Amino acid sequence: MITIMNICKGFRLIVFLLLLSYFGIARADVTFNGGDLTSAAVVSGSAFTWGINFAGGAPANFTTPQKVPRLIDVSSVALGRGFAVALKTDGTCVAWGNNFNGQLGNGTNKNSVVQGYVKNLVDVTAIACGENFVIALQKSGLVVAWGSNEYGQLGNGNTVDKSTFTPVKNLTHIVAIAAGANHCLALKSDGTVWAWGKNIDGQLGDGTDENHSIPVQVPDLTNVISIAAGWGHSLAAKKDGTVWAWGNNGAAQLGNGNNTRQNTPTQARGLTKITQVAAGKWFSMALKSDGTVWTWGSGGAGQLGDGTRKDRSTAAAVPKLTSATAIAAGNWHALAKKSDDTLWAWGDNSMGQLGTGNTTDQLVPVAVSGL
Repeated sequence: MITIMNICKGFRLIVFLLLLSYFGIARADVTFNGGDLTSAAVVSGSAFTWGINFAGGAPANFTTPQKVPRLIDVSSVALGRGFAVALKTDGTCVAWGNNFNGQLGNGTNKNSVVQGYVKNLVDVTAIACGENFVIALQKSGLVVAWGSNEYGQLGNGNTVDKSTFTPVKNLTHIVAIAAGANHCLALKSDGTVWAWGKNIDGQLGDGTDENHSIPVQVPDLTNVISIAAGWGHSLAAKKDGTVWAWGNNGAAQLGNGNNTRQNTPTQARGLTKITQVAAGKWFSMALKSDGTVWTWGSGGAGQLGDGTRKDRSTAAAVPKLTSATAIAAGNWHALAKKSDDTLWAWGDNSMGQLGTGNTTDQLVPVAVSGL
């Protein structure tokens, strides 16, 4: 699953990876995240991807980062299910890959292996991909969306797919966005959180299991500084360093010590001084102010980074991983950037999405090759 950048199983749960420059530029400004079976990164304005090659024009997958051709001046990349969207430094967006639901935003439903601009969209500051849809935050603090709308995840009051962007209703002063498989979160400048889309697992946090095609406020949740959306669960970190979670809890991804679904926020146990959260499909991550990374939930692919494939219902630090400055989660893999600008990855590697040069799962963090 999917924070301001999220790659997604299609989502996000959309999520992207980060990569140090191939040109020897030390400590470059890098963004990263992980998607379904893919990862992506931006280094010094160039985009790189690795893992399953859903739209690269070649049959082979990539087990190490590959530069995306014909794409420059990029600030971030978001990954959905078989498609990608890149945010450029001028505030425009380009997209490529699958387009069955209009998720490329070009006014058609035709797939494309070549990047094309999202039609008439400008002044974008952040993007996030769901399974087959995209949301974008604009400089004005407004949010727009396009693509699949089966569950109301475009937030425009209906359930009709859109191949060009549509405004999300009743949202202003937004500072961060996140997309899960089929639901969305937005963080307002006043520290409140708003949610819309699919709600079968209570992932909107409003106390119901009813879908919402217009954003609703997550009740009793204030002073939030970071949000994340997984396949069917949601996370929020507060100013006091605590983490709150709601939605699907079948793999204990809410971190509250049990497997019971929660349709309102519940506090994750054992977490303090948290500055960022990230959500995978059925697992969760948190970054602590001391540079340690904490994980909980499903561990079947090694995505908890503790050397096992066991689930865990409360958070624990990833062993021997220190000095982390940012985190991201794919569906079944996890990523962390360290203060020395190296990128580390662990978990599912079936399509080479860890960037290690092979397709072997990693149960503990390993460096992404070539960094």
